[in-house]
Amino acid sequence: MRAALSIAGMPRWVESVERRIAASTDELYLLVANPVRHKDIDGSGALVGVTEVSTTGRPLGVGDTFSVAMDLRGKYTMTSTVIEAVPGRRFAWQSRPHRDSARWRFLFGGRILRYEFEPDGDHTLVRESWDLSEEPLRLLLFGFRRTARGSMRRTLDRMAALTGPRRVGG
Repeated sequence: MRAALSIAGMPRWVESVERRIAASTDELYLLVANPVRHKDIDGSGALVGVTEVSTTGRPLGVGDTFSVAMDLRGKYTMTSTVIEAVPGRRFAWQSRPHRDSARWRFLFGGRILRYEFEPDGDHTLVRESWDLSEEPLRLLLFGFRRTARGSMRRTLDRMAALTGPRRVGG
């Protein structure tokens, strides 16, 4: 099913936030391409920790998977598959309920979290997007747009605090 377009030309089912961060595209890419670091940047407060990673010792690539324990209105586990991996430019994954939650796997899941990085002088413009275009229950989740935008803003704030020039002193 094709996503309807909004007036601005962005897909109706995608919410995005942006922030300039004083760090290189490569440094930021490595942060999001390592799921073990996701708890450090999670702005939702729902990520408990990584439970499985298909590949270790290198940034994840297309087709790699990772599972995370979550606690948002209840505990559950999601498994994500990397669907875009362009070093220093873009990294995205699609999440579905873990294989142990077989009865839920076809009812919900399919949302995509995407990070895009654009060099901007000595900074990087980072865009994080929450894409519901492939989420079966997108009409129900669409109401959480404001919450998602707040979580993504906090994530970008955390990324800024963890990367780039380190402040000395107070």
